[in-house]
Amino acid sequence: MRNATFGVPLETLMERQSVETDLGAHGRQKLQVPQFFEQMITTLSSMDLAVEGIFRKNGNIRRLREVTDAVDKDYLRVDLKKDTPVQIAALLKKFLREIPDPLIPFRMRRLFLAISAIQSQRERLEAFRYAVILLPQANRDMLNVLMTFLTWVSTFSYVDGQTGSKMDILNLATVITPNILYADVKEPTRGDRDDTFSYEACNVIQQFMESGEFLWMLPDAVIAFLRDNSTEFVDGTSELNTKELLKRCDRQIQHGFANVGGGTGNSTLRP
Repeated sequence: MRNATFGVPLETLMERQSVETDLGAHGRQKLQVPQFFEQMITTLSSMDLAVEGIFRKNGNIRRLREVTDAVDKDYLRVDLKKDTPVQIAALLKKFLREIPDPLIPFRMRRLFLAISAIQSQRERLEAFRYAVILLPQANRDMLNVLMTFLTWVSTFSYVDGQTGSKMDILNLATVITPNILYADVKEPTRGDRDDTFSYEACNVIQQFMESGEFLWMLPDAVIAFLRDNSTEFVDGTSELNTKELLKRCDRQIQHGFANVGGGTGNSTLRP
């Protein structure tokens, strides 16, 4: 469908619906996400998030089809406030799951799973920060917004002794992971093991949520590299192809920038 929202590659969706958003963790420059994605999260943010089982329950299947069809015809005319928080949360999961190449792309899935196996917590988080930089901008910005939002949703897990969603960070990571970090069905499995969903994948998303804003900040070594090569990146006085970029990165490493340390960085991941 020419105006479809569900099941559309992110590149195409961003061409149709890209908007700047105040959501997520960012510096002076705002993030860019599809408008309907922002609409779902903004609407949910205004609702009761202490509803038990939010994001775990599937919602009404028939209603999901109706709203999906309406959104694909004209998402600007759909009033999500008519639905319940559980229903919109289910719609958000459906939207994420139907992106042809998920938020964490198939080609990068094994990288994130490998990083999750690093024993040192400090080194693991630092590796995640570098891997996040490698994500396409649309994926990175949407993941930033989603993780920031879900971390906030987790605060409604236990409001008091009688109320609460019972959806803490671990539970939210468990239900959202199959929608954003899963194997390509065409990808061969290792032996007889089907690792389409795994504890390791859930652990990646859980750590993303627990890391907070720090995950989205540029590492100090990257800031130093960009600063020292500002002419090429900002002024555009010369073209910097991939081969030359790798050479310069290698020179920076040899000069000790790789040992600068994690640091907190002073800029979030924006181009």
